[in-house]
Amino acid sequence: MDNKEKEIRSVWKLIMLHLLPGIMLSTIYILLLKGGVLEGYPRLVILGLAGIFSIIPLELGYLFYVAKKEVGSFNILKILGLQSKMKVKEMLFYTLSLFMVVGILMTAFNPLSNIILNTVFSWIPSSYNYVQDMSLFDRHFIIISLFVSFFFFTLILPIIEELYFRGYLLSRMKWMGKCSVILNVLLFAVYHFWSPWLILSRIIALLPLYYFVYKKDSLKLAILVHCLCNFTDVVILITLL
Repeated sequence: MDNKEKEIRSVWKLIMLHLLPGIMLSTIYILLLKGGVLEGYPRLVILGLAGIFSIIPLELGYLFYVAKKEVGSFNILKILGLQSKMKVKEMLFYTLSLFMVVGILMTAFNPLSNIILNTVFSWIPSSYNYVQDMSLFDRHFIIISLFVSFFFFTLILPIIEELYFRGYLLSRMKWMGKCSVILNVLLFAVYHFWSPWLILSRIIALLPLYYFVYKKDSLKLAILVHCLCNFTDVVILITLL
């Protein structure tokens, strides 16, 4: 199967593949909250549990399905793009630079995100928001959240997301040229249905990152920066111990 046959040229299929996992995660998250599962635990833990039953089977499962269909094995590395190699110094430079850019932009637009939350999305119950004042929880809850944040939100989730959204989807959207990056980032931001007030901030903050991921053709760059960005939440939790 040549590269053109591997391209996904149906925009509707691209939209579905981008958004369906997020819809599933949000649905399971709401059901867990409504059902009182892990009641009293930080909602971050409940969101992580929802991710285990949605993101892992849907995104990783779909990659295994495509790999089996296209190459006859479950080796997903054979179906992923963006695998050009970068020198260690170059990788280090872009990783740290883009990490800082994403962090600065997300922080700068945080007040706007709060305004959007309190106006456009004021109808969303506060009990749905997974962002909580963790200092109000007992130490053992913070430790549990720390483990969930590190192992799931810092390692498992971002790696699977990058394999799926960049290694698979973005690499098969290259027929759009640079517009593929814009659409990929837009849909990836919307995919986070569990925090819609951050959509605009995510688009602005992530465009520079994934533009360079696209330009450098480097899935590893995407994974490193994504994991590093999510690790900041782990650091915050550590300071509460």
